[in-house]
Amino acid sequence: MHRNTKNDMTFDRADRMEMNKSKKLIEFFSECKSNLFHYGLEDEAFYFEMIRDHLIEGGDLDPKNVRRILGL
Repeated sequence: MHRNTKNDMTFDRADRMEMNKSKKLIEFFSECKSNLFHYGLEDEAFYFEMIRDHLIEGGDLDPKNVRRILGL
């Protein structure tokens, strides 16, 4: 299926862009966790790991769900 828009965006292309953005977010939170753990900040690393895991499971970063995402 092809949908024309102002910039000729297709559903497939939009999906690939969104997936790429999600992968980068997961990589970012993984790197944060690793760096914090490396510097002995295990508690802080745990919360970045929680966010990373939430994203891997297909979750989004809805501000209304912060407590649930962080396990608070």
